[in-house]
Amino acid sequence: MNKELKIGFFAILSIIVLIIGVNYLKGLNVLKDHRHFNVRYDNVQGLKEGSSVTLNGFKVGVVSNIKLLSEKNKNLLVKITIEKDFNIPDNSICKIVSQDLMGVKAVELILGSSNQLAKDGDYLVGSVASSLQDEVNSQILPLKLKTEDLIGSIDSVMTIVTAVLDKNTRESLQNSLKSLDETFYILSKTMIKVDSLVLKNDDRITNIINNIETITSALSSNSNNLENIFSNVSELTNDISNSGLIDAINGLNNIIYNINNNQGNFKMLLEDDQLYLNLEKITNELSELLKDIKHNPSRYVNFSIIGNTQPYQSTEKK
Repeated sequence: MNKELKIGFFAILSIIVLIIGVNYLKGLNVLKDHRHFNVRYDNVQGLKEGSSVTLNGFKVGVVSNIKLLSEKNKNLLVKITIEKDFNIPDNSICKIVSQDLMGVKAVELILGSSNQLAKDGDYLVGSVASSLQDEVNSQILPLKLKTEDLIGSIDSVMTIVTAVLDKNTRESLQNSLKSLDETFYILSKTMIKVDSLVLKNDDRITNIINNIETITSALSSNSNNLENIFSNVSELTNDISNSGLIDAINGLNNIIYNINNNQGNFKMLLEDDQLYLNLEKITNELSELLKDIKHNPSRYVNFSIIGNTQPYQSTEKK
């Protein structure tokens, strides 16, 4: 073997070893059979070549290549290499996920339910899972907004409190608190006196309560009698109402009203002086006539059974 052949052989061997080593560093074993699949993404979220492709947490391949499809839509084409020999439905999903808290990205292969199997070089569906930071932000953002609102409300309240509680207001509040303390002190003394009074008159209070219980028991036992009494009173009031007594009382009220208001004949009798004088004159003349009949009956009656008429003798002293 000449020198040039040796150099060429070692060069080719070095290239083969280099390719095998680079692919090994990427996680590829060129000595095994593998399949390639393509996935389109709008954003790879920091996915790199050599990132793992897992199925239910088990590594089945690697990301072999990432490239930009076009300058217009900025889509990225990710080529994944599957080393393990298993069936992959054509509606399977390649989801970019975070492997750990540090944010290391990987591709999670989610097998579909289609009966059609994906072939070497086919395109699979791509999706991106929410990162831990996104999940934390989605949970903390509402809390952050509520906290900001709460801080704004507290600031407004403190501003109002500072404006209201000036020196005079604080003094008034202190005086009010002192008055309240005094009131509680007086109330406490009053309650002590009431307590002592109750203790001193405990027997009397007990007797009063017993008497009340006795009265209520008597009323309860005589409820039928009470009902009869109330029924009789009701019948009596109905009889009075039906007897015309109320009409008589109403008529008397009308007469009294007329007298008080100087209406009717009583008004004429009370206000007509001439009528009063005539009545007085008639009564005087009637009195004189009666006196004359007593003293001189013969003037008016001239008849006697016996035939002798004796004049009336006055018994009045002259």
